[in-house]
Amino acid sequence: MDNSKIFADNKHGSLGYLEMREHLLPLIQAGQSALDLGIGTGPMTSPIAFAELSVTGVDSNKHRLSICQEAFAQANLKHLLTAIESDALEYMQTNTVKHHLVIMSDFLMFLTKTDGKEVIGLAYECLLPSGYIWITTMSTSDEWYGDISSTQEPIDTDTFMAYSHCIGANPICFYHPMEIEEYLQSMGAKIIFQTEKENNAGGMVNIILAQKPA
Repeated sequence: MDNSKIFADNKHGSLGYLEMREHLLPLIQAGQSALDLGIGTGPMTSPIAFAELSVTGVDSNKHRLSICQEAFAQANLKHLLTAIESDALEYMQTNTVKHHLVIMSDFLMFLTKTDGKEVIGLAYECLLPSGYIWITTMSTSDEWYGDISSTQEPIDTDTFMAYSHCIGANPICFYHPMEIEEYLQSMGAKIIFQTEKENNAGGMVNIILAQKPA
């Protein structure tokens, strides 16, 4: 079986972002541990598992988490996944486990800016020395930000309410292109890679890869 095809039917693309394979994978090693907050059905973190890192995946959506577990099992990666059904912020507020890598791919957009910044801070704290943090999230450069901000009062800084047939009514939060980079730098992180690009779903996203000092 060609394991690389196991996530190919995900409607938002397969096997994460090209930038993850180009900039993150060369920095990590088999046997290390990763924490994926908002793992969903798993395609964004699958390159990490294929690189033989153990993955702790946290998601509050039981259905998406079960799809993730099934996909990892079909790809012979079941032994590398620990799935935890939990709210990410609540999990991080009590988490004491350190990791070599924390991933938050297309997840922070579903938290208010206040909660999102707290999660980022807690995620950085749970990194081992020289550990990496990978973040992709919606940018204020996205056309939707202009549309939604012109018709709604924000419920939090750059956070608005939106409706999706997939998730129902939900907060949608946008980050300015350099906002997360500057926040991580304020905690001492070194920025390895940062860019802004259109993703496979047609949205404009910020991509940040940063490292905690040794």
